[in-house]
Amino acid sequence: ELNDADLQAIGVASLGHRKRILAAIASADAPAAGGPRPPVAPDRRPVAILFCDLVGFTRLSASHDPEQVHALLQRFFATADRVVVEHGGSVDKHIGDCVMALFGAPVARGDDVDRAIRAARALLAAVAGLAGPGEPPLAAHVGLAVGEVVAGATGSDAHRAYTVTGDAVNLAARLA
Repeated sequence: ELNDADLQAIGVASLGHRKRILAAIASADAPAAGGPRPPVAPDRRPVAILFCDLVGFTRLSASHDPEQVHALLQRFFATADRVVVEHGGSVDKHIGDCVMALFGAPVARGDDVDRAIRAARALLAAVAGLAGPGEPPLAAHVGLAVGEVVAGATGSDAHRAYTVTGDAVNLAARLA
Protein backbone atom coordinates (compact mmCIF):
# COMPACT_ATOMS: atom_id res chain seq x y z
CA GLU A 1 0.00 0.00 0.00
CA LEU A 2 3.01 2.29 -0.32
CA ASN A 3 2.70 5.35 -2.50
CA ASP A 4 5.12 8.00 -3.72
CA ALA A 5 4.64 10.18 -0.63
CA ASP A 6 5.36 7.22 1.67
CA LEU A 7 8.61 6.50 -0.14
CA GLN A 8 9.64 10.15 0.14
CA ALA A 9 8.81 10.09 3.87
CA ILE A 10 11.16 7.14 4.42
CA GLY A 11 13.97 8.86 2.55
CA VAL A 12 13.78 7.58 -1.04
CA ALA A 13 14.66 10.94 -2.58
CA SER A 14 15.20 9.99 -6.22
CA LEU A 15 12.06 10.05 -8.36
CA GLY A 16 13.52 7.30 -10.54
CA HIS A 17 14.13 5.05 -7.56
CA ARG A 18 10.60 5.68 -6.27
CA LYS A 19 9.09 4.82 -9.66
CA ARG A 20 11.10 1.57 -9.86
CA ILE A 21 10.06 0.58 -6.35
CA LEU A 22 6.39 1.34 -7.05
CA ALA A 23 6.55 -0.61 -10.33
CA ALA A 24 8.09 -3.59 -8.52
CA ILE A 25 5.36 -3.45 -5.87
CA ALA A 26 2.64 -3.28 -8.53
CA SER A 27 4.21 -6.21 -10.35
CA ALA A 28 4.43 -8.29 -7.16
CA ASP A 29 0.80 -7.46 -6.27
CA ALA A 30 -0.58 -8.34 -9.71
CA PRO A 31 -2.55 -11.60 -9.77
CA ALA A 32 -0.75 -14.34 -11.71
CA ALA A 33 -2.23 -14.82 -15.22
CA GLY A 34 -5.49 -13.17 -14.22
CA GLY A 35 -6.03 -15.60 -11.35
CA PRO A 36 -6.39 -14.91 -7.67
CA ARG A 37 -3.46 -13.56 -5.70
CA PRO A 38 -1.64 -16.30 -3.78
CA PRO A 39 -2.25 -16.09 -0.02
CA VAL A 40 0.46 -14.76 2.27
CA ALA A 41 1.21 -17.31 4.97
CA PRO A 42 0.31 -15.98 8.40
CA ASP A 43 3.11 -15.78 10.94
CA ARG A 44 3.35 -15.33 14.69
CA ARG A 45 5.27 -12.28 15.82
CA PRO A 46 5.51 -9.75 18.65
CA VAL A 47 3.81 -6.50 17.68
CA ALA A 48 2.92 -3.20 19.34
CA ILE A 49 -0.65 -2.25 18.48
CA LEU A 50 -1.84 1.33 18.82
CA PHE A 51 -5.43 2.57 18.73
CA CYS A 52 -6.15 6.30 18.66
CA ASP A 53 -9.65 7.80 18.66
CA LEU A 54 -11.14 11.22 19.16
CA VAL A 55 -12.55 12.11 22.58
CA GLY A 56 -16.27 12.96 22.46
CA PHE A 57 -16.69 12.12 18.78
CA THR A 58 -20.29 10.90 19.18
CA ARG A 59 -21.31 14.18 20.83
CA LEU A 60 -19.35 16.17 18.25
CA SER A 61 -20.95 14.38 15.31
CA ALA A 62 -24.43 14.88 16.77
CA SER A 63 -23.94 18.62 17.23
CA HIS A 64 -22.13 19.55 14.00
CA ASP A 65 -22.94 19.47 10.30
CA PRO A 66 -22.00 16.11 8.72
CA GLU A 67 -19.75 17.82 6.14
CA GLN A 68 -17.86 19.58 8.93
CA VAL A 69 -17.49 16.27 10.80
CA HIS A 70 -16.30 14.57 7.61
CA ALA A 71 -13.68 17.28 7.04
CA LEU A 72 -12.52 16.92 10.65
CA LEU A 73 -12.18 13.15 10.27
CA GLN A 74 -10.20 13.61 7.07
CA ARG A 75 -7.78 15.94 8.90
CA PHE A 76 -7.54 13.51 11.80
CA PHE A 77 -6.85 10.47 9.61
CA ALA A 78 -4.30 12.32 7.46
CA THR A 79 -2.49 13.56 10.57
CA ALA A 80 -2.61 10.22 12.38
CA ASP A 81 -1.46 8.31 9.28
CA ARG A 82 1.45 10.71 8.81
CA VAL A 83 2.52 10.45 12.46
CA VAL A 84 2.35 6.64 12.41
CA VAL A 85 4.43 6.37 9.22
CA GLU A 86 6.95 8.96 10.46
CA HIS A 87 7.51 6.78 13.52
CA GLY A 88 8.03 3.59 11.50
CA GLY A 89 4.59 2.08 11.95
CA SER A 90 1.94 1.06 9.47
CA VAL A 91 -1.72 2.03 9.47
CA ASP A 92 -3.80 -1.13 9.71
CA LYS A 93 -7.24 0.45 9.36
CA HIS A 94 -9.60 3.29 10.15
CA ILE A 95 -12.67 2.31 12.17
CA GLY A 96 -15.22 5.07 12.74
CA ASP A 97 -13.14 7.81 14.39
CA CYS A 98 -10.31 5.43 15.31
CA VAL A 99 -6.97 4.59 13.74
CA MET A 100 -5.39 1.19 14.33
CA ALA A 101 -1.64 1.12 13.75
CA LEU A 102 0.99 -1.61 13.93
CA PHE A 103 4.62 -1.43 14.97
CA GLY A 104 6.46 -4.65 14.14
CA ALA A 105 4.22 -5.81 11.30
CA PRO A 106 4.53 -6.17 8.43
CA VAL A 107 8.11 -4.96 9.08
CA ALA A 108 9.89 -5.47 12.41
CA ARG A 109 12.60 -2.99 13.32
CA GLY A 110 13.75 -4.15 16.76
CA ASP A 111 12.68 -0.96 18.56
CA ASP A 112 9.00 -1.17 17.66
CA VAL A 113 7.72 -0.61 21.19
CA ASP A 114 9.76 2.59 21.52
CA ARG A 115 8.49 3.76 18.13
CA ALA A 116 4.89 3.07 19.16
CA ILE A 117 5.30 5.02 22.41
CA ARG A 118 6.82 7.99 20.57
CA ALA A 119 4.01 7.83 17.99
CA ALA A 120 1.38 7.80 20.76
CA ARG A 121 2.87 10.90 22.36
CA ALA A 122 3.11 12.65 18.98
CA LEU A 123 -0.50 11.74 18.15
CA LEU A 124 -1.79 13.25 21.38
CA ALA A 125 0.05 16.49 20.63
CA ALA A 126 -0.96 16.59 16.96
CA VAL A 127 -4.67 16.04 17.61
CA ALA A 128 -4.75 19.02 19.96
CA GLY A 129 -3.91 21.28 17.00
CA LEU A 130 -6.51 19.91 14.55
CA ALA A 131 -9.58 21.94 15.52
CA GLY A 132 -10.61 24.42 12.87
CA PRO A 133 -12.27 27.82 13.35
CA GLY A 134 -15.51 27.47 15.29
CA GLU A 135 -14.74 23.89 16.30
CA PRO A 136 -14.23 22.79 19.90
CA PRO A 137 -10.73 21.83 21.00
CA LEU A 138 -9.87 18.22 20.21
CA ALA A 139 -8.27 15.50 22.26
CA ALA A 140 -7.59 11.82 21.68
CA HIS A 141 -7.53 8.58 23.61
CA VAL A 142 -4.65 6.23 22.85
CA GLY A 143 -4.44 2.56 23.73
CA LEU A 144 -1.18 0.71 23.28
CA ALA A 145 -0.54 -2.97 23.90
CA VAL A 146 2.29 -5.33 23.04
CA GLY A 147 2.03 -9.04 22.52
CA GLU A 148 2.33 -12.01 20.22
CA VAL A 149 -0.15 -11.96 17.35
CA VAL A 150 -0.81 -13.80 14.13
CA ALA A 151 -0.09 -11.46 11.21
CA GLY A 152 -1.37 -12.15 7.73
CA ALA A 153 -4.24 -11.85 5.29
CA THR A 154 -7.68 -12.05 6.89
CA GLY A 155 -11.18 -11.72 5.48
CA SER A 156 -13.26 -12.99 2.60
CA ASP A 157 -11.71 -13.43 -0.83
CA ALA A 158 -13.21 -10.13 -2.00
CA HIS A 159 -12.03 -8.18 1.04
CA ARG A 160 -8.86 -9.90 2.16
CA ALA A 161 -6.45 -7.56 3.93
CA TYR A 162 -3.26 -7.83 5.97
CA THR A 163 -3.93 -7.41 9.67
CA VAL A 164 -3.06 -8.90 13.04
CA THR A 165 -5.12 -11.06 15.39
CA GLY A 166 -4.56 -11.73 19.06
CA ASP A 167 -5.34 -10.64 22.59
CA ALA A 168 -2.99 -7.64 22.33
CA VAL A 169 -5.24 -6.17 19.61
CA ASN A 170 -8.30 -6.40 21.83
CA LEU A 171 -6.41 -5.01 24.82
CA ALA A 172 -5.15 -1.98 22.86
CA ALA A 173 -8.70 -1.27 21.63
CA ARG A 174 -10.10 -1.50 25.19
CA LEU A 175 -7.34 0.72 26.57
CA ALA A 176 -8.18 3.43 24.03
